[in-house]
Amino acid sequence: MNILDDMGDFYSHSNWIELKYTEPCTALINPEETIPNPADKQMKTCDDSSEGKSANIVDNIIQKKFLTSGYARTSTPKGKCSHGNFPGYTAGINKDYSDSSHGQFHMQAADVSINASVQLLKSIWGSLKNDKNLNFFRLMGLHSEKLKDAWKPNISVFDLKERYPDASEDLEI
Repeated sequence: MNILDDMGDFYSHSNWIELKYTEPCTALINPEETIPNPADKQMKTCDDSSEGKSANIVDNIIQKKFLTSGYARTSTPKGKCSHGNFPGYTAGINKDYSDSSHGQFHMQAADVSINASVQLLKSIWGSLKNDKNLNFFRLMGLHSEKLKDAWKPNISVFDLKERYPDASEDLEI
């Protein structure tokens, strides 16, 4: 696991998207911020009496915008949301795939996760001195020169520029 995977998991296994947030949670990137409105440990967050693979987040949690996450273990505490989508798990709030328990939110979770990853990478890049930029590009698998027998990344700078037009100002490749 790396930090970008963990960020994706946040959007896929919390109710951030169900709370109708369309922008990344900046508290995940900025250590000076706190996670907004987390549900208390004793709070009931999911209706565990629901049948099937989808958990119903309790209305009060949505209305008051309490943030909760799915438990990634087979013995989810009563009244809490499960990760879901694994054998032995109760109904969950998983958005990993479009056919996951909350798969109707998969694309929104993926988009916010991508935007959060770009924010994090820009933050890291911005904190580097100019002479370190080449190392940053190497870390990302982007090189200004062709390396002999090097692994070729499955990313296109042009795709990045298309999705993030302001990246064309930042990327000098």
